[in-house]
Amino acid sequence: MDRLLVAVLTLTGGQEEKPSEFDKEAHHALAKKAAAQSAVLLKNQEDILPLKPGTHVALIGDFAFEPRYQGAGSSMVNTIKLDKMSELIGGYDLTVVGMARGYKRDGEVDTVLEKEAVDLAQSVDVVLYCFGLDELSESEGVDRTHMRIPQNQITLLEAMARVNENIVGILSAGAVVEMPWHTSLKALLHGYLYGQAGAGAMLDIITGKVNPSGRLNETYPVRYEDTPAFKYFPSEERNSEYREALYVGYRYYDTAKVRVLYPFGFGLSYTEFQYRDLTVNPEGAEFTLTNTGNRDGAEVAQLYIGMKDGKVFRPAKELKGFQKVFLKAGESRRVHIPFDDKTFRYWNVRTDQWETEGGTYTIMIGASRLDIRLRTETEIEGTTDTYPYYTNRMPSYYSGLIGQVEDQEFQELLGYPIPSGKWNGDLTVNDAICQMYYAKSPAARFVYKKLTQMKKKSEDAGKPDLNILFIYNMPFRAIAKMTGGMVSMEMVEGIVTMVNGHLFRGLGHTIAGFFRNQRQNRKYVKRISGK
Repeated sequence: MDRLLVAVLTLTGGQEEKPSEFDKEAHHALAKKAAAQSAVLLKNQEDILPLKPGTHVALIGDFAFEPRYQGAGSSMVNTIKLDKMSELIGGYDLTVVGMARGYKRDGEVDTVLEKEAVDLAQSVDVVLYCFGLDELSESEGVDRTHMRIPQNQITLLEAMARVNENIVGILSAGAVVEMPWHTSLKALLHGYLYGQAGAGAMLDIITGKVNPSGRLNETYPVRYEDTPAFKYFPSEERNSEYREALYVGYRYYDTAKVRVLYPFGFGLSYTEFQYRDLTVNPEGAEFTLTNTGNRDGAEVAQLYIGMKDGKVFRPAKELKGFQKVFLKAGESRRVHIPFDDKTFRYWNVRTDQWETEGGTYTIMIGASRLDIRLRTETEIEGTTDTYPYYTNRMPSYYSGLIGQVEDQEFQELLGYPIPSGKWNGDLTVNDAICQMYYAKSPAARFVYKKLTQMKKKSEDAGKPDLNILFIYNMPFRAIAKMTGGMVSMEMVEGIVTMVNGHLFRGLGHTIAGFFRNQRQNRKYVKRISGK
């Protein structure tokens, strides 16, 4: 609480002292540096990148003209200057033969745009193809129903690959996608949602001004069906059941030995690094890192731990630290990655606190989850002999094969009977407003219908309305939290009663709650103001 108050007071003071002007160019340069260091080079077949000076290129893709540089809602960027690849590429030592949009952003097929792009691709040495997820594919308040890139973009990619094998993809997306099309690319640079200066950062990497050093903080599976939650989501009826437990992302793929396309922590560089001489002490792990290539660059060295045959189920590897180390060509450095109070701990549901299991741990240092370069073992002292689970009752969790967890095993994990998620005919304060589809009140069903129409209209326009999405997916109880004290939980319960078809009873409950809430608000204001 003290730390939170200090943060609030510091931010408040900073707001009062905020200067009226700031250095916009320095701000833009910092945004470009962040984008360049975050971008991940996933593929670089035949070392096509960086491009040689004077290379004849075609810039293709709608994202090159209107970049997908931000998300929606909390990830929206208030730009002061927006770089576009189509406007910047002329300033680089490349011969730009032409530029084409190639596809429509909304996914609609346009054969004229496609033919123009394919004809251009046929006439150059290298195609720079900007593509990815559009604004409607991923947005705050909307769950994705698949992991695919819009098909018109992939159709164009495959058509260009038939006339030119040298295609460099510049991918923009805020989340994981399936990549069955990656064989059509000679190189793939993932910029994610790279912000206002990201276009220039991507061109700096492509031309070799910047050596890529970003690493994946997520796993790219071969297909959606390989993900750990595939069989459990979307949920049925009311309840979402997290039967995969802690086997999320790399923790699952690594433990269950599921083949992936690009592993957690992966990223290529224009140089190479050698790891050697690992030592471990109670403070952490230390090793020597050498840049053995002919370019300066940065490596992200990663520390993982593992423990075989433990009494507590855990992933085969757990990331516990990393260091990004910049080295000049030929330079070596001793790197230290510290342990902390979180390195070996787990939450014990029986002792109701963080504990450490005693035993032999494997300490691993690597360039990614699958590229472990060094390993050794160390003994760690335990903090308790009381363990949370019985090994023989939870075979799925101790093996990591959580694709089909049975009820009895999931109940053992929960520590109590699985709550029923069955629909019983009445909405509750925990149900979402969009579930008024099932309401017994005609007025509530009408409101649901109008909200759905408004939601569909914004989606058809290619830009989701976040306000509508927020209301649409909001549980009734959130009304009490989002109205600044105007609506109480008592009033919410009255509203839900009306939604369930009891108009007068619910109306009376809501009105009585309104006046009671007003009195309580006045008392509260008086108390905090000291009057």
